[in-house]
Amino acid sequence: MPNVKQETELYVITPDEPGILGRVLGTLANAGVNLKALCARSERGKGIFFLITSDNKKAEKALKGIGYEVETNSVVTVEIDDRIGAGAEVGALIGNAAIDIEYCYGTSSGGAKALLVFKTNDNKKAVETLR
Repeated sequence: MPNVKQETELYVITPDEPGILGRVLGTLANAGVNLKALCARSERGKGIFFLITSDNKKAEKALKGIGYEVETNSVVTVEIDDRIGAGAEVGALIGNAAIDIEYCYGTSSGGAKALLVFKTNDNKKAVETLR
């Protein structure tokens, strides 16, 4: 797979309240930062966001500027063909290499490509396996 990278993901903790998605994404937009991938959930009264952006430094500064906690995680991103079974192939390759996936999320707009994001116990090995 030609488009496999080790990237940095922003892990953002916010209040869990109505409108928080709009505030987080609006803050990125106002900072001129493009969002490449997003996973969001609510956990124990907090909003939890996993973000892959076009400019993590600008995004982190903007989000911290409005009081949100921001940390970073090393993750693997892989662009795959948006077709039935493509994700299963990636999962099988990672599993066959005995790499543990801590979490995964993905995005597709129904076009030709989809983006998968993985946090594993060995991102370097995952990148090597998927190339």
